[in-house]
Amino acid sequence: MSKKVKRLFESFEPKNYTIQLHPDRDTMRLSGTVVIEGQKTGRPSQRLTFHQKDLQITGAEIVRHDKKSPGVITPSRISHHQSFNEVRLHADEMLYPGKYTITMHFTGKITDGMHGVYPCYYEIDGKKQALIATQFESHHAREAFPCIDEPAAKATFDLTVISPKGEAILGNTPIKTQAEKDGRLVTTFDTTPRMSTYLLAFAYGDLQSKTTKTTDGVDVSVWATKAHSPESLDFSLDVAKRCIEFFNDYFGVPYPLPKADHIALPDFSSGAMENWGLITYREVCLVAEPATTSQSSRELIATVICHETSHQWFGNLVTMQWWDDLWLNESFANVMEYVATDALFPDWEIWNSFITVEGLSALRRDSIAGVQAVKTEVHHPDEISSLFDPSIVYAKGGRLLRMLMQYIGEDDFRRGLTAYFKKHAYGNTTGDDLWNAIGAASGKDVAAFMNPWLLKSGFPVIKVNQKGSNLEIGQQHFLLDPAKSDTERVWPVPLLSDRTDLPALLDSPQTKATLQHPEYVRINQGASGHYIVHYTQDAHVEAIATLIDQKQLGSAERLMLLSDNSMLARAGELSFAKTLALLERFADEDREPVWDIMALIIADCRRFIDARPNIEPAIKALIKKLISKQFARLGWAEKPGEEVQDTKLRATITSLGVYAEDENIVTEALDLFAAYKTDPSAVPAELRSIIMSAAVRRDALDSFQYLIGLEEQTSNVDLKYDIIGALTTTKVPKNIQILLGRLKDANKVRPQDLMRWLAYLLRNRYSRDVSWKWLQDNWDWIKVTFAGDKSYDYFPRYAANAFNTGKLLQEYRAFFEPMQDDLALARNISMGIEEIQNRVSWLERDIDAVEQHLAKYIK
Repeated sequence: MSKKVKRLFESFEPKNYTIQLHPDRDTMRLSGTVVIEGQKTGRPSQRLTFHQKDLQITGAEIVRHDKKSPGVITPSRISHHQSFNEVRLHADEMLYPGKYTITMHFTGKITDGMHGVYPCYYEIDGKKQALIATQFESHHAREAFPCIDEPAAKATFDLTVISPKGEAILGNTPIKTQAEKDGRLVTTFDTTPRMSTYLLAFAYGDLQSKTTKTTDGVDVSVWATKAHSPESLDFSLDVAKRCIEFFNDYFGVPYPLPKADHIALPDFSSGAMENWGLITYREVCLVAEPATTSQSSRELIATVICHETSHQWFGNLVTMQWWDDLWLNESFANVMEYVATDALFPDWEIWNSFITVEGLSALRRDSIAGVQAVKTEVHHPDEISSLFDPSIVYAKGGRLLRMLMQYIGEDDFRRGLTAYFKKHAYGNTTGDDLWNAIGAASGKDVAAFMNPWLLKSGFPVIKVNQKGSNLEIGQQHFLLDPAKSDTERVWPVPLLSDRTDLPALLDSPQTKATLQHPEYVRINQGASGHYIVHYTQDAHVEAIATLIDQKQLGSAERLMLLSDNSMLARAGELSFAKTLALLERFADEDREPVWDIMALIIADCRRFIDARPNIEPAIKALIKKLISKQFARLGWAEKPGEEVQDTKLRATITSLGVYAEDENIVTEALDLFAAYKTDPSAVPAELRSIIMSAAVRRDALDSFQYLIGLEEQTSNVDLKYDIIGALTTTKVPKNIQILLGRLKDANKVRPQDLMRWLAYLLRNRYSRDVSWKWLQDNWDWIKVTFAGDKSYDYFPRYAANAFNTGKLLQEYRAFFEPMQDDLALARNISMGIEEIQNRVSWLERDIDAVEQHLAKYIK
């Protein structure tokens, strides 16, 4: 357990910050003054302490507003404590509780680390340019100005920024005054609402924008560099406007600011950040060129905008008291992004993506021993970044809230949210405050239902043993290593059954029932429950599989039957050969979400190749058989008016065909790549990366060099990511070395994209070993470049995800175990070891049965 850092808010409560900042892009220096009005609390002392990191406090003044002894106090000493991220103002006299105004002058550096105040680089016509932007979540405001940098320390902010003339400048609120002085632009923004330091933001640079208004008169604007076309802002602007209007109605509380700016930043570590009134994005999450953006990318953009917009209520209007309740921000935003996107684009059937993307990610991560709970204690700033596990605090938390919504009903859920926002507006809360509001609206003990899921990691497997009308249902903690399961755990499990003769909730280890009729029961309809189901009788599984054959089972249940089966196999409850046999029953499947899990099962099967390379031809033959019917139906060309599900499914089918080396598919893909080189419009955006990867895999048509050049010169981020996905499938050792040689060159690979390049290269069996060596050889550089970033702990995570052998397990342990005293890395290292151990045990246990099952595909 790390040493608990004292919370500064317990001794000083800020009320208002007046800040003047001069972030000078030319010198990469920061200077400024902050005036903090607030209340000293607690015991009398001879110092005041504030957060700062890598700042130099050059002068300070303390004004005491005490009726008996008001006065100005010049600190006798200013001490910087970098290990605690603090500055301490010492006085020769006692400072008693009461009102104070503290002024500090400071200087600092602008660095490339994508947190604090930092530059974003881009090129137009070969000329390098830069924006200046901010990223203060989770605890990086202290890098820009001295403050109490904790979520509970809410205050109002009066921000003035000095920036170059002739460039746009944005802040959380509208511009109050703006004037030229000494050849620069001095901009003061309106006072913000009461909010946390991590939500303060500004950006300046040579930007373009498009603007509209909501029905309530809120100005909504989308901003980007001029490297993109004006039309690339249209889709995002429409989503951003309609999203605010939707949430105004859904939450019953109006958006509380007069404007909402959305800005695409060329360099941005996360996907997006919900700064109040000035939401920042990675370009791929906001910019949509009309002619070249795929359906999948439009869905990404829409869900990210809806996620960040929901934060304007969850997280901004009402904020967690401390980081251990981060889920109050992120879990809710996760589920709300789907609620809103489904309302805006009902034909996308986005709830299916919620199951396949969020649900499966959560289940797979949550089945590893040592994973964090949704609510996790944090005691030190270095631990905060490790909380942002996308599979847990986002995906699992969102899945649990969806389960709650289904359990109590959406109307009661919404009424509870409205009451919560109205009661706690501009304040801080814990989970209990939310459960009290929803409980009052629904008449249910929501805390008793949710806390068992939130406060500890893991989920149950529901075991269903039915013989005729006699039914036994039990639950037990599910882990990929069953020996580490907690046999005493019990959850309140909503069974979501198709039967009225079963209880709605299983809240005991086991129950028995006599059914009114012997037809086999089905559990977890709609796949809203965060658990897996094990039908212990083969005849039961066969009966449900027959419903698949007869197309009498919904998409969600079809995909979860297959997913649950694969999870049980990985834990040793059954053989993966049985999972493959079930997969073969899906040969007539025609829905894209179900094919998502089918493709995932195939990817799981491909892991066995590391143990027995001779089975790869059989796996390819299995794939060809599975995809044949859908490829015959869909072909290569998009059809006018086709469902978006078919548009995306075509990409899944052709991608599998390229891997399986289906000659008809590969030949057509190479022809399309040749056509693309002369006319990019010849290839649908959804298929672009697949066609490129087909050429790269075959090392054909000068594809590698062509795509390297195209990736370096294009400003189209959707295209750039497609190229990354294609180039990293190369099998050619020389090409692999070229890619690895580019990774540390920020002019060729942006630091924000390095993890994407490296993760893809680690997944590629032909580049895995040399990429792993590169990671080890360059760790010192990785640490310097990423140690302060939320992506830092992704390196041990993505390496572990790629490893399938005992040899790589040993190497992983030898390299990463000595780093477990690094709080930012410790959890993902220990989980990485556990994950590889589980996978190696599974592959060794099932390889013989899998090889035997696949033997029928070898001619």
